[in-house]
Amino acid sequence: MLKVIGLIIAAIPVVLFLRAILTGPLGRTRTVSRAVADFKKQVDYVVWAILLLIGFGLVYSVAKLLWDV
Repeated sequence: MLKVIGLIIAAIPVVLFLRAILTGPLGRTRTVSRAVADFKKQVDYVVWAILLLIGFGLVYSVAKLLWDV
């Protein structure tokens, strides 16, 4: 399941890039800038998710250390 989630997260920038490339020349700059903004937003979400997972791991490790002592 984690591999599927990882593949989906990895595919998001590719889909956004292809959508920006395949649109017509009219409004191309607006579409590209919107695609870049969407990509940055997705990267932001992934970074926050990773930071949260690291935080939860640290809290769990410290709690387990304190509980075993």
